Amino acid sequence: MKKLTINISSYISLIACAGALLFSACTTSEQQTQPNIILFLVDDMGWTDTSVPFGKTTTPNNKYQKTPNMELMAQQGIKFTSAYAASPVCSPTRCSILTGKNPARSQITNWIPGQENDVPESEQKLFIPDWNINGLTAADITFPKILQEHGYTTAHIGKAHFGKTGTSGADPKQLGFDYNIAGHHAGHPASYYYPYGKEDSGYKVPDMEEFAKDSLYLTDALTVKATQLIEKLSNEKKPFFLNFAHYAVHTPIQEHKELVQQFIQEGKTEAEAKYASMVASMDNSLGAVMNKLNELKIADNTIIIFMSDNGGLVTHAGHPTTNAPLSDGKGTCREGGIRVPMMVKWAGKVKPGTQCDEPVCSDDFFPTILQMAGVSPVTYLEAIDGKDLTPLLTGKGSFDRPEGLCFHYPHYWAWKGLRDIYPSIKPFSSIRMGKWKLCYGYEDEKAELFDLENDIAEKHNLLDEHPEIAKKLCTQLRSYLKSVDAQTPVDRHSDMHLAYPKL
Repeated sequence: MKKLTINISSYISLIACAGALLFSACTTSEQQTQPNIILFLVDDMGWTDTSVPFGKTTTPNNKYQKTPNMELMAQQGIKFTSAYAASPVCSPTRCSILTGKNPARSQITNWIPGQENDVPESEQKLFIPDWNINGLTAADITFPKILQEHGYTTAHIGKAHFGKTGTSGADPKQLGFDYNIAGHHAGHPASYYYPYGKEDSGYKVPDMEEFAKDSLYLTDALTVKATQLIEKLSNEKKPFFLNFAHYAVHTPIQEHKELVQQFIQEGKTEAEAKYASMVASMDNSLGAVMNKLNELKIADNTIIIFMSDNGGLVTHAGHPTTNAPLSDGKGTCREGGIRVPMMVKWAGKVKPGTQCDEPVCSDDFFPTILQMAGVSPVTYLEAIDGKDLTPLLTGKGSFDRPEGLCFHYPHYWAWKGLRDIYPSIKPFSSIRMGKWKLCYGYEDEKAELFDLENDIAEKHNLLDEHPEIAKKLCTQLRSYLKSVDAQTPVDRHSDMHLAYPKL
């Protein structure tokens, strides 16, 4: 596949020559034993928004998207076909990554600070619970804080969205990051072109003034920042952790002007072409990071983890993509809302070109990254939900999750102004155990059971055919939610919280 090119490399050279940020290319004289770790997090990227097939077959969307650097990473590492975001929306997933806690436990169950939806109160049978709308605080235990205590320099670049405006959680430095570039309270950029939003916009991306002259596309600009910082940190005699969290491919759907034309020529809609150029730009960013690691001769001692924070956005902004064969998308309990692309590259530990079908989740990153860094998480743990994935990565040791994966979203959500076109998202909880998945809706207090091995599109409700399996999953889901004191919606008539799922 022909590799897409953009002007990141030339732009980095331009800045270096101008003296904006000039770092020596020398290597450290002291052998570093702890690995560097980069978490490359994408926003709203669907399971099929890549030329890397994560399913059993290659989809039309896989054939349309152009992500050669993801292909390279898959060849050099391991891809997870059943990876899940802890939530169908962004903030809960991002907070789960830092803390290892499921949103049901942290009570950060919606994107911060929630939204003004246009589901009239009269149509809401239930009230949403008094959830943790402020998000994380400086008092929370996060794995970056633990890494700092064990000799790591920690950095955040890009979207944060960990805490509400004016709270400590809105500042990544309060959560364990030594560096913060472009991260604040907002969950998406006002624009992907400079100045990346008006001064009075709460969505303007901060720390990007140096790009005023060139008006570089935001994804490219963040990549410049990231590669510069990687070079700086590589010259220090300390390992580093970088949380490189792109704002892309979240709305607004704005094309990368140097990349969009080839997608338009393929006969897709304008929205699809714009979106594909955003994905391609993100992939070029991944390639630039990998190239920089090779250039600095630190690739073999740097772990890269790739993931999206929730499923793809399919019911907004002109239908920019599709999650097929998965059903639905962002915000829903269906696979299209929570199943995401995930890969790990770890030289010398992960066998290149391998695949793992075990269900894993974003809250697994807390114990996994600590284990990668050689830090025993046992001495730091409060109660967390994440599991150490290193046995799956290395093929050594055992991994078991008999309790399954639980998801909890006790909220309403509808795209403002589009209620006549798209149904609203209603409060739900769900669980996956093995090949089985149960979804429970709080409004009608009914459940659905799906066999994901044979029905990944969730078209056939098998509740009546397998009542004992459904009961087992529902009992486990109920037990888990009760154990973490999960908040359920409130009945508008009795003013009482609803019971946990039951059949």
